[in-house]
Amino acid sequence: PLCRVNPLTDRGKRFQLFKILCLTVIPILGVWGFTMYSLSDSVESKTDIEVAKNSMSIVVVLGRLIHRLQMERDMSVLYLSDLGPGTKTFLLAEYMATDDALAKLTIWPGALQRNPREQFRSKVNLMSYIAQHRTSLNPKKFLEWLVENIKGTGFGSTWKTLVAYQKITRCKEDIGVERAYGAMFYTIGMFPRWVDFEFYNDQVHDFKYNYKTAVFYSDIVGNDQSTGANITVTINEYRSEIQYHDLNVSYKSEEKTKWFFDNMTQYLDSLLTIQEKVAKRITEEVDEVLKQVVTKVVIYASMVVVVIAMCPVIMFSSEALASDIQRYTQTLVEKTKELNLEKHKTDTLLYQMVPKSIAERLKCCSSVESEFYRSVTVFFSGISGFNQVCSECPPMELVKILNSFYTSVDEQIGNYDVYKVETINDCYMVASGLPSRNGEKHVAEIASMAIDALHMSRTKKFTADNSTPIQLQIGINTGSVSAGIVGTVMLRYCLFGDTVNIASRMKSYGLPNRIHISDNTYACLLKTGKFKMKFRANMDIKVII
Repeated sequence: PLCRVNPLTDRGKRFQLFKILCLTVIPILGVWGFTMYSLSDSVESKTDIEVAKNSMSIVVVLGRLIHRLQMERDMSVLYLSDLGPGTKTFLLAEYMATDDALAKLTIWPGALQRNPREQFRSKVNLMSYIAQHRTSLNPKKFLEWLVENIKGTGFGSTWKTLVAYQKITRCKEDIGVERAYGAMFYTIGMFPRWVDFEFYNDQVHDFKYNYKTAVFYSDIVGNDQSTGANITVTINEYRSEIQYHDLNVSYKSEEKTKWFFDNMTQYLDSLLTIQEKVAKRITEEVDEVLKQVVTKVVIYASMVVVVIAMCPVIMFSSEALASDIQRYTQTLVEKTKELNLEKHKTDTLLYQMVPKSIAERLKCCSSVESEFYRSVTVFFSGISGFNQVCSECPPMELVKILNSFYTSVDEQIGNYDVYKVETINDCYMVASGLPSRNGEKHVAEIASMAIDALHMSRTKKFTADNSTPIQLQIGINTGSVSAGIVGTVMLRYCLFGDTVNIASRMKSYGLPNRIHISDNTYACLLKTGKFKMKFRANMDIKVII
C-alpha cells in the first residue's frame, strides 16, 4: 500500500519519479560495487604476482649462487686431492664467479640474519668468511633459504614448476657431494670410514628421489636431452662399482678418478642447463599471468570510469524520461476524459435516436435484424386545432410552444417504462413493451402516462401570457407490431403494423382533453382493475393500409 500512490497527484509524481530512479540507480550501484571489488581484487592479485615475480628473480639468482658455491667447493676438493694441480690458479676463476653471484644477491635471507653463526648474518660477513675459508663453505644454508623462498611465493598457477626447480637445485647439491666423495673413493681406493660410505649412498638415493620428483612435476626435466644417455650409463656404472665394492680390494685409480670427476662435472653442468630452462619457464608463466592480471585491471578500471561517467547521464535521462512519461500520462488522462465526455454525448444522441439496447447492438455489428412483438401498446397525442394555432401564432412563438410542450412530456415519460418513438409536428408517439418486453405491464404504463400528460396540458402554461391554451387529443391501441432500424443516415427505430395505424386513428378521431382507446386496449386495462373507462360509441374508423 505504501507504494500505491495516485500518480496524478504531485506527491504521486514525485514518488513515481523516485521509484524509477531507484530502479535505475540500484543496478548501477550494484555494477559499480562489483566492478570496484573486481578492480581491487585484481590490483591485489597484481601486487601479489609482482612480489612473487620478484621472489622468483631472487630464487633464480640464489640458485646460480648455490651452483657457483658447489663448483668452488668441488674445485677446492679437486685441488686438495692428489689429482689437483700444484698451483691454485685454476681456482681464481671459480672464486671470481662465486663473488659475482654473491654480489647479485640483492636481498639477504631473513632466516640467515638470525643464524647462530655470525658469518651468515650478512653478505659482508659471508664474503669475509669465504675469503678466509674457501674450502669449507657449505652451500646448504642457502639451499634451505631457497626452498623456503619458493614456498613463500604463494603463486599457485606455477607451483609444479616451482617444485621442479626446487628438486633440480637439490639434485645439483647431491651430485656435487657425490662427485666429491666418489673422487675421494677412487683417489684413496676405498672410503676411510664406513659412515662415509653410508653418506655417499644417502646422497645417491636423495638424488634419484629428487630427480624423479622433478621429472614428475615438469616436462622440461623429463624431455631434456642435455644430460645424454651415454653419460648417464657411465655414471650409473661408477655408482654401481662404488656401492657394491669389495672391502678387501683397493680401487685406487688416477684415471678413474679423472674420468669420474669429469663425467660428474659434465652431468652437473647439464643439470644447470635444466635448472635455467625451468627458471625461464617460471618467469614466462609469471609474466603471462601478470599480463592477464594487468589486462583485467585495465578493463575493470575502464569499467569503473565508464560506470561513474554514465551514472549521472543515466540518472538525468531517467529523470527526463520519467517526466515525459508523467506528462504523457497527464495528457492521456485529460484526453481520455475528453474522449469519454464526447462518447457520452455521442451515446446520448444515439440513445435519443434509437433505444439503448438497439444502439448497443449497433455498436457491435453494422446492422440489426427487425423484431416482432406480439403485444405492445402504442400512444399517439396531438394538439387539438393545431392548424388554427399555426395560423394564429408567429413561427417563433409556435416553436417555443412546441418545445415547451415536448420538453414537459419528455420529463414525464422518464417515470414510466415507455419508449419515445418520434415526434412529427404536433404528433407525439410513445410505445411500451418494446424494445424491452415487459409482459402485460405495457398497457398500464401507457395509460398512466397518458393521464399524467393530459393533466399536465391542463395545468401547465406553455406561453408567458397563456394566451394559447393546449388541448390534447390522445389515442391508444394495443396489439402486435414489427420494429427495426430504418436507413443508414439519420436512422430511426420505426414501428410497423395495424396496431400503429389504429392508434393513430384513435388520436385523430378522439376528442380534446380525452383519451381515446381501442377495444383491445380496453380489454387489457379491464384486466388490471385500476382504471375507469367509459364507452363512447360504435364508430367506423378508416384505417390506412
